[in-house]
Amino acid sequence: MTQATISKPMPDCREQRPSEMRRGCLDECRSLVFFLILSVPFISGCDAPRIESGGSPEFQPSTQLKSMKIFVDVTDETGLSFVHKDGPSKSYEIPRAIGSGCGWIDANGDQLLDILIVDGGKEVDPGNTGTLAALYLQTEDGKFRNFTTEAGFLGTGYGMGLAIGDIDNDGDQDVYLTKYGPDQLFLNDGTGRFTDVARQAGIENLYWSTAVAMTDLNRDGWLDLVVANYVDYFPGTFCGDAAGRQEFGGPADFSGTPNRVFMNLGRAPDGTVRFEDHSAQTGLAAVPSKSLGLVCRDFDADGDTDIFVANDAEPNQLWIQNAGAFTDEAFLRGVAVNRFGEPEGNMGTVMGDFTGDLHPDLLVTHLSGEMNTLWQGDSNGYFSDQTSHFQFGKAGLAQTGFGIVAADVDCNGRLDILVANGKVNRDLYRLASGTGFWADYAERNQIFLEDAGDFLEVNDGAFTEHAEVWRALAAGDYDRDGDPDLLVTSIGRPARLYRNDAKKKGHWLCVQPLDAGRQRVAYGAAVTVIAENHSWTVEILPHTSFLSSHEPVAHFGFGDVATIKSVEVIWPEDAMMVEEFPVPQLDRRIELIRGNGLRRRSRVLEETP
Repeated sequence: MTQATISKPMPDCREQRPSEMRRGCLDECRSLVFFLILSVPFISGCDAPRIESGGSPEFQPSTQLKSMKIFVDVTDETGLSFVHKDGPSKSYEIPRAIGSGCGWIDANGDQLLDILIVDGGKEVDPGNTGTLAALYLQTEDGKFRNFTTEAGFLGTGYGMGLAIGDIDNDGDQDVYLTKYGPDQLFLNDGTGRFTDVARQAGIENLYWSTAVAMTDLNRDGWLDLVVANYVDYFPGTFCGDAAGRQEFGGPADFSGTPNRVFMNLGRAPDGTVRFEDHSAQTGLAAVPSKSLGLVCRDFDADGDTDIFVANDAEPNQLWIQNAGAFTDEAFLRGVAVNRFGEPEGNMGTVMGDFTGDLHPDLLVTHLSGEMNTLWQGDSNGYFSDQTSHFQFGKAGLAQTGFGIVAADVDCNGRLDILVANGKVNRDLYRLASGTGFWADYAERNQIFLEDAGDFLEVNDGAFTEHAEVWRALAAGDYDRDGDPDLLVTSIGRPARLYRNDAKKKGHWLCVQPLDAGRQRVAYGAAVTVIAENHSWTVEILPHTSFLSSHEPVAHFGFGDVATIKSVEVIWPEDAMMVEEFPVPQLDRRIELIRGNGLRRRSRVLEETP
């Protein structure tokens, strides 16, 4: 559910020469900055959401936002009862402002999507002990029962994010937890009960970790681990805002830490899982950074997996792989900084063809005062910042985005954008919005529907309704009706489940590419559906967004297209070949088994996802 490609005419603004686009972008942004400087005292408090004591703030939608029914809050009716533990009240320890993660998992193998949510802790301390994640199993009636006690996610530290996938190729899904504290790797016994095997598996990461990806870096059929580490934080550090009030510190107050790469060596003869630390060999450990997001995929179309790292207030990194060695080419390929040459507060990540040119683009969420940046990609893995050509850039200026999803919410054949927002610092120009500790950090979420080559912000009265400190956002079709539903977390508040009730504007198809020999979904596979005048491509990248794990499925909406011609898969272990499959019936979920296709052929450059 992380990337789709569609074939359609390009908007006029992207048909300009690069020099014209840069001039237009610069002029537009200068005007915007001038407007904001003049307007900040008037904008910042007038429409601030109000928070009543003990309650959730209500969002009064602007008259400029179109209202339409998309999502419905079904948290209470489905039995989801998780409330995030956010540490000591009124504490300004920075980890409080970052978590918590969430994801979709089939924990007990019954083909129903379950919910896994990372908790914080009573104390912001690496030595804090307790249950670090809550598991809710879905029942046949679409409700969720709390299975946390039986699941066994016990450990130390303050919880952050997660990755979900089958790391031992035994047919069930395992879990890696990142934390402010030692990371943990939990093996699933197939019933939804988990055992921590990090130490005996050779995994040791004592840095404050955030994002994590399960991805096959060396294409050997075993999922490796890429772990993003944040700052070298030490508790008790006092940070203040411009008004002299205590405030959460930022990345500039601390040094960075090296990211980690653990290569999966497969199962030993006795069945144990083994990993080897390749952080130094790959080169990632040589450059300390302040990392919050990851995208692991083949950026340069050479058949191996590369690593994009979203860094907080520092240039991003794009580690291009060449036979196991990685070189940072972020500046060369255009994704290190924004169009002004400035690093930003990079956090959540998503890939998708937002510009309609059949090449995947990179969209990263940012702090308020910075637009959520869109880097438009080309066929060779080079990018240019085209944010100013889209409404979501300006519409996100006042928000701080974290979790982000690109999905076709109404099955019209075009990607939409969903963003989970919540500040990390007070807005000095914003009026007090309530009495709770998190009131001054609360923001509403945003939905941007694709509209004639641009994206129109809408209010759905549910996902966009309440202002809270939202963080992780994960997409999954839990009710199996063919459209993506949303799971989102909030600091110190209940996690929320939003069912997608948007009216479908076309047929749909959900595809899981399976490697039967390895008994799991093929992470990194690219699924392409081809119609007469359209094509759509989805890559299986469950680790994108922020601290999240999506359902590993390729979801397609087709709009006014009634028939398709072919379905193709590029498998991660054989990335220079395309396997063609029979045309399935639409409006259903299907599995494509590696090796069971009609034919195989060599891939050409134009087919690169």
